[in-house]
Amino acid sequence: MLESSNHRKFARMSAECEMEFYHPGTNEKGTAHSINLSAAGILFRTKEKLSQGSSLEISVKPVNPITPPLNALIEVIRVVSVEDGEYEVAATIEGIKGT
Repeated sequence: MLESSNHRKFARMSAECEMEFYHPGTNEKGTAHSINLSAAGILFRTKEKLSQGSSLEISVKPVNPITPPLNALIEVIRVVSVEDGEYEVAATIEGIKGT
């Protein structure tokens, strides 16, 4: 049995690529750079300060054009200020959207 000091339910996978996010019900959108994702969540960086608890629609665009984008609904659970005026955002994936 594999042991890990990480208590996460799902393994994280590197997913460094560009992404967009939309605020449901508005025309506001932003851009970000995804860092990693798992079956249950995503970590990304953006210049826009997002609010904990907010819901967003995201579209993660893989570098490989053969791989389709990930379109999902997320809920922001943590926002941390990092260097260069950016924020690191952790979110749970609440649902996957069709294309």
